[in-house]
Amino acid sequence: MLLKEMLECYSPTSHESNLVDFLIKWANNNGFQAYKDRVGNFIAKKGKGKEILLVGHVDTVPGEIPVRIDGNKLFGRGAVDAKGPLACFLEASKDVSKCKIIIVGAVDEEGDSKGAKNILNKFNPQYIIVGEPSGWSNINIGYKGRLNIFYENKKSKEHTSTPNSNCYEESIEFYNKIKNYCEKFNSGKKLFEQIGVKILSINTNNDNFTDKVTLQLNLRIPVGFDIKDIKISIFIGAIRAVGGEPKFKLKMGTSDMNILQKYMTPILTYGPGDSNLDHTPDEHINLEEYKKSVNILKNVLEKIQEKTGL
Repeated sequence: MLLKEMLECYSPTSHESNLVDFLIKWANNNGFQAYKDRVGNFIAKKGKGKEILLVGHVDTVPGEIPVRIDGNKLFGRGAVDAKGPLACFLEASKDVSKCKIIIVGAVDEEGDSKGAKNILNKFNPQYIIVGEPSGWSNINIGYKGRLNIFYENKKSKEHTSTPNSNCYEESIEFYNKIKNYCEKFNSGKKLFEQIGVKILSINTNNDNFTDKVTLQLNLRIPVGFDIKDIKISIFIGAIRAVGGEPKFKLKMGTSDMNILQKYMTPILTYGPGDSNLDHTPDEHINLEEYKKSVNILKNVLEKIQEKTGL
């Protein structure tokens, strides 16, 4: 099973090369022309004509999960985020011959997205589908943006009896100001319209003379979006054809979709898996839903060609 073999290639961010090499070999043996680009992305192409660009990512967050099948569940780091969707792209595309398909397994999506940034202006897609977990019967049409804030404070030591705030207390005050601002901004707004704030890390340090604290915050920023040019009707029919009722989703996380929108072409995100399992120690994918997603995507690629003459 392709997905199981992909999960067995542990590939946390900056250590994706083994998986990329495996995918290149698999793709070249299954009708694609595959290679690694200058930043380490997996690229696979097939067909002729106008382009459909399918972009997943090969890296995962750290934390190896033993790969196993339990009933109808396949466990492993990346089963959901996002080797499952990438495997779905490959399996759905290998038997489609009516259009030009370019599949990218981008590196560094969980980092600074250097993989996605490197493919900007490299292709000329008519449509883009990003591989992230949406659930087999859902279509993601928007993500929040991401803003990281790095705070550092260093102060000379003072006696604990003084009324002045030390640098640790000042860092808490800084966080509370950010949080209070977000709470005020969010009042009366829907969840996707709100700013989310989380502390990613706090580190303290001191010597005999100086106290130091560093703080990293992550803000999820609401963005405007326009879906009128997204050609999603094809997906709607493909999902209904296998017994599902499609739902449209806005995601609280972020993905390479935010970078690839610079292509200014219709774009959406689709892939099997429950995004609530992203980054968790219980990450797994339902194999029946995975098979449905493969069939849906294959149907989508064929329908795009029929409707547009790609």
